[in-house]
Order: sequence, then structure tokens, then C-alpha cells
Amino acid sequence: MTEVLFDRDGDVYLPTPASGSPWHPNMLHGGAVSGLFGFGVEQQAQAWPEFRLGRLTIDLLRPVPRAPLTLGCEMRRDGGRLKVMDLTLHHDDTLVASASAVLQKAHQVRLPAHAPVPAAAPSGPEGLEETGIQAMLDAKGLKIPRGLHSRAQLRPVTPWNESGRGTCWLRLPVTIVAQTPLTPLVQAALLSDLSNGVAQLNLGNATGTINADINLSLFRYPDSDWLAIEAQTQLQPTGLGLVHATLFDTAGAFGHVTQVVQSYGEFTG
Repeated sequence: MTEVLFDRDGDVYLPTPASGSPWHPNMLHGGAVSGLFGFGVEQQAQAWPEFRLGRLTIDLLRPVPRAPLTLGCEMRRDGGRLKVMDLTLHHDDTLVASASAVLQKAHQVRLPAHAPVPAAAPSGPEGLEETGIQAMLDAKGLKIPRGLHSRAQLRPVTPWNESGRGTCWLRLPVTIVAQTPLTPLVQAALLSDLSNGVAQLNLGNATGTINADINLSLFRYPDSDWLAIEAQTQLQPTGLGLVHATLFDTAGAFGHVTQVVQSYGEFTG
């Protein structure tokens, strides 16, 4: 049975344990937040089938509690070729996260022979050994709460070794709400938060990096059950940096993720 991340009552979403964060049992994983925004955009976009999501930018303003959340959406521009949506996530009267989505009207064009071709998909996912984030955390002896990260299925192409770069196929056998199957597009939104995990840079003494935002840019929609992230972290001596990731389905690259990151102190959860 597929696990559900949120029980829904209109615009109010009640997080389930499957949406939890590794940082604290009463906080949401960033992927649950990005997935909820992706779901919200996809639901709104059904009214305009000729439009495609080109960019989803998410600001993780503060820890999102495992408590009732209200998802809001307003149109900033409702044009014939461009639509821009502003989304908000509130707990009571507190804004905990926000997002903006850019949708563009698609139309058929003939590409010239010299047009750049998207990168081919990395090897896999078939034939690669499967593991999980929770198994790797448990192997380190870390007492970290289970949550969304515990549900992620991984098939690493390169070692997941916190070296600041990596490539991995991922899949999340969950859905945002009941009776609504997880589409590859919403899974891309869910998994985009894990770019920092794939490219996690270990600075020693249990210090690494955490992202404050997610910028998901797409030049086409994904179309496979497994998606791959190829990511790298550029961190400076200031403790600030940037994660850049290329996203793949089994047909090849379909988009990119950037995240601004900063170092955090020793884990005390």
C-alpha cells in the first residue's frame, strides 16, 4: 500500500509520519514541502492543459511543523503565453514556506540539426544495487528520526560518501494525498530537495550543509518511475555555497536544480 504524506481537508493539509524530517520528529522534511507545492501547482495547471511548468522556486523560510498547514495560491500574472503563481504555506497565521511557479504555453517548433542535445541518462537504474538513506544513517550510529528520507529508494551510480558530489537514481513510493497517484512531475518536485543530500559535503565533526531554498527548472516533463540526480556542492570558507544538480529520467536530462546552502553545526537532534 502506497503511503500518503498528507491527509487533506480542502486547502488544509495534515502531515502524516511519512512526511517527517531527519532533524526533528515534529518537523517536515523539505521534500514533503517541495512535493506539496509541486502538487498544488500541478492541480492548478490542469485548467490550462497547453501550459507547462518551467520553474518552481521554493523558499524554506522556517521549520515547517507536523501540524495542520494551509496551502494558498494566487495568480500574479494570468497571460496568454505566461502564467505566474504565488503559493504560500501557513501554520495558523505564520508563513512557514512560499513558492512561485512560472508556466509557459507550449507550441510545436522544428529544431535545427545544430540545436544542443540534452545529456544522456547515467547508467542504471536497472542493474544497480538498491539502498536507502535510513540504512546509511543507521550504519553511522546516528539517532535520527524516521520520515520521508526513510522512504526514499536509492540506486547510487557513484558512492554516496558526502564528498560534495554524486550521482544517484531515486524513487519515492509515496503520494501527496490519498487517491491521487504520484506523477513523475510531482516526484521531481519531491526529490529536488534531495540534491543537497546527493552532493552533501562533510566538513568533519558531523558538520555539513543545509539548503534554504529549492529552484527547480524544467525544459520538459519527466516520464519514468525512477529519476536521477547528478549534483555538486560549491562551498566557500564563509560557510556559504551553492548546489547545482542535473535531473534525469531514463530518456536523459530534463531539468536542473539549484540550492543556496550553508554549513550547520554538529547534529544534536
